[in-house]
Amino acid sequence: MWKLSGGLLLAAAWAQIAGGWSYDFLSTAPTARVAALGGLAFPGEMDLGAAFQNPALLRGMSHHSFQLTVQPYLADITLAHLSYGHEWKGVGTFWAGLQYLNYGQLRHTDELGNILGTFSAYEGALAGGAVRHFGRWHAGMNLKFPFSVVSLERYRRAGIAADIGVSYEDTAKGLAFSFVARSIGAELYRPTGRAFAQPFPTSLQTTASYKLPHAPFRLHLGLIHLERWRMAYNDPFQPVRYDLSGNPIPPPPPKWTEHLFRHIVAGVELVPGRAIAFRAAYHVQRRRELNPTGSTSLGGMSFGAGLQARRWALSYAYMLFFRQAAAHSFSLTVRPFREKVSYE
Repeated sequence: MWKLSGGLLLAAAWAQIAGGWSYDFLSTAPTARVAALGGLAFPGEMDLGAAFQNPALLRGMSHHSFQLTVQPYLADITLAHLSYGHEWKGVGTFWAGLQYLNYGQLRHTDELGNILGTFSAYEGALAGGAVRHFGRWHAGMNLKFPFSVVSLERYRRAGIAADIGVSYEDTAKGLAFSFVARSIGAELYRPTGRAFAQPFPTSLQTTASYKLPHAPFRLHLGLIHLERWRMAYNDPFQPVRYDLSGNPIPPPPPKWTEHLFRHIVAGVELVPGRAIAFRAAYHVQRRRELNPTGSTSLGGMSFGAGLQARRWALSYAYMLFFRQAAAHSFSLTVRPFREKVSYE
C-alpha cells in the first residue's frame, strides 16, 4: 500500500498535470540544485546534470566532470542520475548519462488480495546531448532512450525522445535566459495488445535569472507548461453547495489569475561566497495540486544548499510536497581544476 501510494505521489509530483503520460520520470529533477530551485534548471552555476533537462545550459567547465545524484523517495523508491561531460575545442560541449528509477520489491496479489509473491519494477533512460556556443548564446539538443521494465508478465517498453534548448547569458550584467522544448518523443516498442501509445510528457519551459549588483542574491523565475493555458480545475472532492431548493450549485470556473500563477516557479539563491550557496523555491502548481484546501503546510516549497571546491561540489535539496511527504536529493560533482571558460 505504501509503495502504491508512493508511486501515485511521484506521478502527481513530477507531472503536476495528471493523466495518461508515458515516461513521467523524465520530468524529475536531475540534480539537487535543480530540485532545490523547484524542479527547473536555471542558468548561473555549473551544474552538469542540468543538461538532462536543458542541453543549452551545458558549459565547457563540465569538461572531464562526473556527477552522481541520488534521490531517495517514499518506501523503497530510489532515483539516480549519472552524467559525464566533455568539451571538444571548436566543436562544442558534450555530455552522456544514465537515469535510473527503481521501485523496489512490490507485492504480487490476486484479485482477492492473497499474496502470491513479489516482483520488481524499474525505469530509466540512456541519454546524451551537445551544445554549441555562440558568444553569449548557446544552443543544444538531447537524445534520450527511455525504457520501463516490470518483471511481472515480462512487461517491457522503450521509446525515443529529444530536448531542444537555447540560452543567453550575460555574466557582466548578471542576466540569463533559457528556453527548452522537453521530451518530444514516441514509443519504439510497447507491450503486445496495447493498441495505442501513450503520449510523452512534452512541455515548453522558459527561465530567467538575475544576479543583483553588489548583493549576494540571484533571483530566478520560471514558467512551466507554456504549451497550455489552463492549469487549474475544479476539485471534485470539495464540499457541494446547495441553493434554497436543494439543488447543487455548480462551482465557479477557476479565474484566469489562477491559471496564470500555476505556471510560475520562483526561486532565490544566496551566494555569500564562491564556496557556499543556499537555495529556496516555490512551485505554485505543486502546492495547488498536492495540498488540501486550507492546509497551512509548506507544500510546494523546496530548500537546498551547496558546497563547492576546486575539484568537487556537493549539493543537497529538500522538497516538500505536502505535510507528510517530502524527498531528499544529493549530488556530488567531481572535476579536475581548470581555468574558467568564457563565452563572452
